[in-house]
Amino acid sequence: MNILLVEKNKMTRPLYLFFDGISEDLRIKIFNKFQSYVQHGDLYHCKSLKALNSKIWKYKGTIYKLRVDNGKESARVLFSKSKDGHLKIIHAFLKSTRKTPAKEAQQAIAIYQMLESLETVIWDK
Repeated sequence: MNILLVEKNKMTRPLYLFFDGISEDLRIKIFNKFQSYVQHGDLYHCKSLKALNSKIWKYKGTIYKLRVDNGKESARVLFSKSKDGHLKIIHAFLKSTRKTPAKEAQQAIAIYQMLESLETVIWDK
């Protein structure tokens, strides 16, 4: 199992801007959370991991939403699990409201629907 980022392009640019714009501490916490999934060999369910509701957002498949907090920073990382077991990070944003903003969910869904045709790179911090 690897942690993969979709390669940078027009659609995925917000993901890279997000990682460039957050604190090092938050970036490390996000990376460590994904590393723990790799070490366990699968996703383990906890209160910080949920699935984006496919009925509400009208898409097919499963997009996971991971909550990671660091002091006053609160991030959501949207990712999927590939058929071969890799975790593919498709979108991330800083949380400022209670609900997932429609713009952020739609961005993740658009990338998720094109995921098979997008190149990925291994995330190594």
